[in-house]
Amino acid sequence: MITFFRRMFSSKFGVVLAMLFVGVIALAFGLADINAPGGMFSGGSGDTIVTVDGEKIDDQRVSQMMTRALQAAREEQPGIDMNAFVAAGGLERAIEGRITEVVLGRFAAEHDIMIGKRLVDAAIATAPIFQGLSGEFDEQTFRSVLAQQNLTEAEVRSDLAQQALVRLILGPVTGATRVPESVARAYAQLLVESRSGYVSAVPSRAMPPGSPPSAAELNAFYQSNLDRYTLPERRAVRYAIFTVDQLNVPEPSAEQITAYYSEHSDQYGGNETRTLRQIILPDEAQARAFYNQVRRGESFSAAASARGFSESATTVTDAGRAGFTRETSQAVAGAAFAAVEGGLTEPVRSGLGWHVVQVSAINRRDATPLASARGEITAALREQMTNEALAEFYLAIENAIDDGASFEEVVEARGLTIVATPPVTPQGVSPERPAFSAGPDLPAILQTAFTMDEDEDPLVVPLEENQRYAMVDVVSIARSAPQPLAAIRQGVAADFMLDRASKQARTVARRIAAKVNRGMSVAQAVSEADVDLPAPQRAQASRAQISQMGANAPAPLRLMFRMAENTAKLVRLPRNEGWFVVVLDEIVSNVEAVTDELVVRTQQEFTRVTAQEYAEQFVNAIRGGYEVERDEEAIQALSDRLTGRAR
Repeated sequence: MITFFRRMFSSKFGVVLAMLFVGVIALAFGLADINAPGGMFSGGSGDTIVTVDGEKIDDQRVSQMMTRALQAAREEQPGIDMNAFVAAGGLERAIEGRITEVVLGRFAAEHDIMIGKRLVDAAIATAPIFQGLSGEFDEQTFRSVLAQQNLTEAEVRSDLAQQALVRLILGPVTGATRVPESVARAYAQLLVESRSGYVSAVPSRAMPPGSPPSAAELNAFYQSNLDRYTLPERRAVRYAIFTVDQLNVPEPSAEQITAYYSEHSDQYGGNETRTLRQIILPDEAQARAFYNQVRRGESFSAAASARGFSESATTVTDAGRAGFTRETSQAVAGAAFAAVEGGLTEPVRSGLGWHVVQVSAINRRDATPLASARGEITAALREQMTNEALAEFYLAIENAIDDGASFEEVVEARGLTIVATPPVTPQGVSPERPAFSAGPDLPAILQTAFTMDEDEDPLVVPLEENQRYAMVDVVSIARSAPQPLAAIRQGVAADFMLDRASKQARTVARRIAAKVNRGMSVAQAVSEADVDLPAPQRAQASRAQISQMGANAPAPLRLMFRMAENTAKLVRLPRNEGWFVVVLDEIVSNVEAVTDELVVRTQQEFTRVTAQEYAEQFVNAIRGGYEVERDEEAIQALSDRLTGRAR
């Protein structure tokens, strides 16, 4: 789970992109879904954690940055919680991002780089989520979105100004970046390289078990691995589902069916459409010359092509008289629809120029009798009425909640059924009740529940659009905390034994690798080990295959591409299961497989990375001109509050 954050924060420029913009990230989260809740962790106390050239950075701002970044990250990683975020280095990166934010602001002010109010106003005015039914900016919609997202206008303006400021400062640094083709080709050759060798497993279970741990050993192991025994945040949730099937929707009446039939005369009435060829020329003389050419037998397409008009540019399909009139003029449309199939109209003028139109085909459709259309209309009306009833039911629940009704009152008034869960993780697992089984609706419900505060009003969550919804309420929140040793002693003891066996396996694996690096074959080195081990296995892969597999590529294969030929290295198995000894004995590069397309793709990727590097170095150079003082005790206190470890 935390791989996403390690990747996100893998460089200091990741700080600039990921944490400097967390306010903007939060805004994007809000603008993407105006129903997304905006609850905040109460992680800030107002204490100063960093000072930049005399300007104080308090923990409240950093706490908000963490919360908003976490909300945004849950779009990609729904199960992530604050504890995992901090464990991945999120807090340190947030602090660094806030420092960079302050430093860039100072730098901009000192060099008279300013973001005007009009630029921010324009960004707000053009945001689709702030527009009303007219398609224009709507003040009421703007205020409503901010209230739903727990944002102030000042925060939105600050975020948008900061985003524009960074673009303005870093744009010139990164905009002209280009990596030479020769460099890209050299790296492209690496992509077609393949490597092969051996992988030998040294499992922990193959080691002698040894004696059980003493009480002191067990306690020391527990304390040094406290994160392993820390339960993630859990939430007890209750919810009530309502579906379309619960609504009493009447059948469409005869009057409604007749009205629908009349209102959709374009669909059920008889009509005529035409496929036309049309050319528009600037003056009558040119139009008359074109008309005469076609009348003398030259094809419309050839004559139009000679004047620079393509087939698609002159073809009008499914043209109705009313629509064609709107696009041209009444005179042009009248001539086009008076002509017979294959006929050619004389030049007619409109506001666009002089038109010559040829009728390629006439398509007539007879009217559909009401009796024949009744079944189709009934189904359409039934769906429409059901959606309207569902929307009314949905809005009635939301209005009741807004008016102060409790979860129980809404459930009782609407005849719904409450379903309650024990404290569960974002994945729906209950550590306190392992037998608890999450239903198919719970993942979507928890995705919303883990963004809500404990005292927040219930929210309505779509489970299946226009079909099923759930009203969700958070009953209690159990913050992340270590489990008592007494309650998990048996499991900790098993982990201790496995950890000890893994260390023994590492010693054995190191001896095997050392012998291989001195020239012994891996098979002989394994046979000389003091324990019974599986035989080495042959392994081979290309760099392109490793790239395609991404994070799913086996660790031993990835390691092969970081090794020198005829060497051995170790890689650890997950969960203390042991070690692999990886031996690389052959490197093959197929230069003939390097295509121009591959070189171009490599060049584009390296250009992006190089631009990022330039920006990182530029930001580092700016930061070097400002004095930064950190209060490590205050930072640790904030970390404890965010992860629920504060006592």
